[in-house]
Amino acid sequence: MNFQNNDLESKLNFALANIEKNNLEKASEIYKKILKKYPNNFDANFNLGTIFAKKNNLEKSVELLEKAAIINPNLETIFNNLGLIYLNLGNKEKALENAKKAIKLNPDSSIAHNHLGLIYSNLGKVNEAIENYSKSLKFNPNNIQTNYNLGNLFQRINDVRNSEKYFNKTLELDPKHLAAYNNLLDLYDRSNQNEKFKELLEKSETNFIKNSSIDLFKARLFYKLKQYKEVVRILESIKFEKNENFKENIRLELIAKSHDHLGNFKESFYFFEQNNDLTKKTDKNGANKDIFLEIINKRIKYFSNLNVSEWEIEKKVDKFKDPIFLIGFPRSGTTLLDTILRSHPSIDVLEEKPTVDKYIEKLEKKINSNFDELKYSNSSFKQEIRNFYFDQRNKYSNNSAKIIIDKMPLNIVYVGEIVRYFPKAKFILALRHPNDCILSCFMQAFLLNNAMANFLNVKDSAKMYDLVMKLWEIYMSKFSLDFHTIKYEDLISNFKGSVSNLLKFLDLPWSDEVSEFYKTSQKRGIIATPSYNQVNQPLYSKSIGRWKNYKNELIEGKQYLENWIKKYDY
Repeated sequence: MNFQNNDLESKLNFALANIEKNNLEKASEIYKKILKKYPNNFDANFNLGTIFAKKNNLEKSVELLEKAAIINPNLETIFNNLGLIYLNLGNKEKALENAKKAIKLNPDSSIAHNHLGLIYSNLGKVNEAIENYSKSLKFNPNNIQTNYNLGNLFQRINDVRNSEKYFNKTLELDPKHLAAYNNLLDLYDRSNQNEKFKELLEKSETNFIKNSSIDLFKARLFYKLKQYKEVVRILESIKFEKNENFKENIRLELIAKSHDHLGNFKESFYFFEQNNDLTKKTDKNGANKDIFLEIINKRIKYFSNLNVSEWEIEKKVDKFKDPIFLIGFPRSGTTLLDTILRSHPSIDVLEEKPTVDKYIEKLEKKINSNFDELKYSNSSFKQEIRNFYFDQRNKYSNNSAKIIIDKMPLNIVYVGEIVRYFPKAKFILALRHPNDCILSCFMQAFLLNNAMANFLNVKDSAKMYDLVMKLWEIYMSKFSLDFHTIKYEDLISNFKGSVSNLLKFLDLPWSDEVSEFYKTSQKRGIIATPSYNQVNQPLYSKSIGRWKNYKNELIEGKQYLENWIKKYDY
């Protein structure tokens, strides 16, 4: 349409009419023509900037909205929009700056406080996020997005009660809020609230007929109920597109696990392979298995040649008692041990927190990644590095009345650096048949990182197992480690004897509460590890010797595991 004979107002009205019809391309065309003649027109800059945001052209959107903000710096909506767009661009400082501008313009704005809460949440500032979300609800208790965001935040920090409260409020306000259904169903599933899970699923099926996401949750419930044929039937009739690869991963994993339970082992292995292939293809973080192997090899090289007598020993001790670590190769039963131990009234367990990762990061900076610098020690440095670890640990637990156990299986790799500054540290080593261990790693849907990238096929899993256990043997030969080994198989076959010996190692008496550990797990809230579905039930022996069903598929890893199978008397 030629606008030469039309005035500006008619052009703007025509553009708005196209927006109302969702004809964004036509509206964009009109606004671009307006801006050629009227570059400082507020409506054209603001509305075209908003259209670009909807089309995910965020850089262009920012350019236009920033110009609109210069033209009219008193409109809260501009800064609300800019805050969210900068957040999506990863510029959190700019996001924060604009959200605060919006609130300055309208201190009673529920929308602005919600946006600021979301930005603080993304910055990891939980208290500030909750404060602003609360203000948002103070000004508008029925703000659907704020209730939903609070549900997400409380779910993330494992506050099941509040997460449930705000998701339910979201659904009360908007019974068709699919994302709230998804997240609340996931909450009930992962916190093992199975009756609520079932009830909400029935409600969601009424509201969303033939919805693949709801079908996936239905399959998850059937899996819990051990109705594996139903799981396969439901999931083979649906598939998720590329924009929902996370759900497709869950679908493939559930089919694979169900076939395993049904005794269809070739089909099971096939679907696990498909799942791992998809995980590798869709990895956005560039996980590199070789980086973690180099971390192990570097330590093998250094510590195998170490003469411990050359280390300067600083004998002065501080007020803190050296920590206790639960370690082992992944899928060796550490989550089960975690759940058993935390059932004891005198024990608190840190479940896979980055305490040692931060400690190692700090240490490497101090020694410039040069292991030879570990030889030297003085009181101030030792005190600094010890205090740093305890400060990290206290972020998650500072209950001085309990023994704190730091559980992260692959901390086994860093034992040398741990005992350098915590010579009286205790280690609980979890062992499991190497074949079962690496098979379970291959079958488990880990969040992909450099370490977990080794578990996408059997051969790489076995190679990593071999290196990790070689390193552990070196540590045992070089240091007088205070450790206790517990085999998964012994734990299953002789629960009381195995746990009693472990408690003696920890200088603790027997407690009958550990025998009902699965009841404790039901009270734990959201269990963060992949084993959340298993630790809420009494002991079972199905997973012992599972590898025998996959003998042919495990051949590629045989050469790396034979020595360890003999060594650990399997």
